[in-house]
Amino acid sequence: MNTGILDTKAVIQQPAEVRNSLGEYTLSWTDWATRYIAILPLSGAEAINAMSLEAVVTHRIRMRYTHGLQPKYRIVAEGRTFDIISVLERGRRVEHEVLVNEVID
Repeated sequence: MNTGILDTKAVIQQPAEVRNSLGEYTLSWTDWATRYIAILPLSGAEAINAMSLEAVVTHRIRMRYTHGLQPKYRIVAEGRTFDIISVLERGRRVEHEVLVNEVID
């Protein structure tokens, strides 16, 4: 893996249920790990192929292998939030390629 392309600092967050003052559970996010990543937008053909996942995939994120990374997590980088759709291992615990959907507020 060419680590020179990992030029963006990101926080990986995991979901957590938090109880509010009324006793109701609400979804919150807690920081799980900090990594350097490369954010790569998908080309038109890649986006069409990614649609077969039955979810909208807008970007591919590359990072060093991170044990325990799960699709229920999200990635926050440069003020942008990405929901993880799929986590793919490249090599033998060398690199993760993560297919994500950018969340637009």
